[in-house]
Amino acid sequence: MRSETPDDSGLAVVAPVEQGGAVQRRRVRKATAVTVRLDDVARHAGVSTASVSRALNTPDLVSPVLRERVTKAVRELNWVPNGAAKALASLRTRTVGAMIPTLGHQNFALLIETLQRELGKARYTLQIGCVENSAELRLQQGLKMVEQGVEFLVLVGEAQPPVLFELLSSRKVGFVITYTSGKERPECCIGFDNYDAASRITGHLLELGHTIFAMIAQPDVMNDRIQQRVAGVRDRLAQAGIAIRPQHFTRADSRSIESGRSGMRTILAAAGDRPTALICANDYLASGALIEAKARGLAVPEDLSVVGFDDTDMSAHLEPPLTTIRVPSREMGEEVAQHILRVLEQGITRLPPPLEARLIIRGSTASPGRAHRG
Repeated sequence: MRSETPDDSGLAVVAPVEQGGAVQRRRVRKATAVTVRLDDVARHAGVSTASVSRALNTPDLVSPVLRERVTKAVRELNWVPNGAAKALASLRTRTVGAMIPTLGHQNFALLIETLQRELGKARYTLQIGCVENSAELRLQQGLKMVEQGVEFLVLVGEAQPPVLFELLSSRKVGFVITYTSGKERPECCIGFDNYDAASRITGHLLELGHTIFAMIAQPDVMNDRIQQRVAGVRDRLAQAGIAIRPQHFTRADSRSIESGRSGMRTILAAAGDRPTALICANDYLASGALIEAKARGLAVPEDLSVVGFDDTDMSAHLEPPLTTIRVPSREMGEEVAQHILRVLEQGITRLPPPLEARLIIRGSTASPGRAHRG
């Protein structure tokens, strides 16, 4: 025989008893707390389990009174829904993944901040992964997110491993590509035209009368946004019969201010006529180049016009303020979030029109001054 005695939690625990003079023991796991279930919350609130589910999952569809009763019951019972069971029962995880190059760039951080806010309003969770320019690492990160049940994936740029797109297709995980209007996959892209924006800012310098150009750009391996910006600059100059001399084009080690200073030093050390206009592929590089140029005794924009790309917060506060392209990061985040919700909640896959990247003209550009010799 065995006897049962209640423990402190009120649950029965098997106790040792004597049988034939020997003590028979069974190992049992002692319960330490009563498990609270959905129907317990419903009883405590005096409503049905369906009402509890609606109040928690779609609170806008229930009355404030019902919502408060359910919230109070959850709080008093200290109930935590079983996420895994919830996902299994509904075949939904309500999780979206986002793979971005870095959080160290203001515009990427702003995109993520906006995505998280907008998706959070609809009770979705955003999972973030930062990946460098490595096809292997991007695939690993994407596979991990798919294994963890993301329902949708946000990517930056079209230069992704083809096998990643195959993976998403085979697992039926939707995706959207940001920061580009789409050269290869326009049907999947929400963003702006990097090529056109770079062409426009180059046109601004040509209209000012510049003929000797330099450029600093970060590496473009698996970075189609930079590839398009460089192509936009080169093609617009070619239309005017101008080319950037090899010694006046330099690749920065990274997107940092220090890399911009280093690139400026390289260009100023080159032989031949010194450029009167410098185009940088982002504002961090442009800020560094402007700082280095002034440290070397050059006046901006009298001796050298400098332009960037992004319009980060610091750009308007440099001396002089930076002429640049304003990337619509916040609007992009809002459009991407609303697109994801339309796809997941309504099955609507139609994309919004491309966003505008505006040319912002400030004090760092002017007509070229007197000619300089290197």
